[in-house]
Amino acid sequence: MNKSVNAISKIKTNQYKKNKKRITNKTVTTRKNNHQNKNIVDQIRERRPVPNPWRVGEVAKIVIKGNPDLKGRNGQWCIIEEVLNFSCLVRTWDGVIQVKIENLKDFYYSSQQQKEMKIISDRLSQIPQKNLEESVKQFLEGLGKIERPFLTNREEKILNLLESETR
Repeated sequence: MNKSVNAISKIKTNQYKKNKKRITNKTVTTRKNNHQNKNIVDQIRERRPVPNPWRVGEVAKIVIKGNPDLKGRNGQWCIIEEVLNFSCLVRTWDGVIQVKIENLKDFYYSSQQQKEMKIISDRLSQIPQKNLEESVKQFLEGLGKIERPFLTNREEKILNLLESETR
């Protein structure tokens, strides 16, 4: 009787080890397949690129959508400077950055309003960013987040003052 109990426990132990190996092998295989799937997704994306909907000169809004590289830029408007395959080079109040298509949202401005935003953008980019006081930077950042295609009278006066000070 004792021999049969030992034989049964050995069989159960061997089955357990085989199942454990099988489960481990499936896990490794699944991880490899997931890695291969990512490569396949990238290949499909490159093979059938979605046309970039943006055009040079358009006004867009930056939306973070989980992109840590855009931290602090949520809600900023920008001007499209160059259209790439999966992203755009955009000009913001403090320089030019590269942003993915999914992180840009249209403002639906008319062509005249887009021209006015471009003029504001040109004026902001003329102000050198070096040695600016924190309050001035905050003001410029606020102008970079306005959701209207014009400046108020006060904003215009302050921007004129900053432009004259930096010349």
